Amino acid sequence: MIDYERAVYEFKDRIFHVHAKDMEINRDGLYAHGVMSAGMGWQIPRLPGLGEVRWDRFIAALYAVGYDFVVSIEHEDRQFEGNEELVKRGFLLARNVLRPYLV
Repeated sequence: MIDYERAVYEFKDRIFHVHAKDMEINRDGLYAHGVMSAGMGWQIPRLPGLGEVRWDRFIAALYAVGYDFVVSIEHEDRQFEGNEELVKRGFLLARNVLRPYLV
């Protein structure tokens, strides 16, 4: 629930490496556990494109502040774990989501 675009602009001079990680928010879990639960019960790590991050806006903000370096995919999506084929599919999915924004 961080304004990731604003954070890019605010901390532009301190951005040296970027991880692409998405997040799904379970609204029922948020209601039940509240924001003070440190995300337990309502934050669901997802691959880029499967959560709530607007990757077009995030990458645009990075370009706007002059960042033109590596964006590493952070694979923490449990839907794409369990065997090597699922993990590879997850990385390919994330790569394909981010590819149109990265030159």
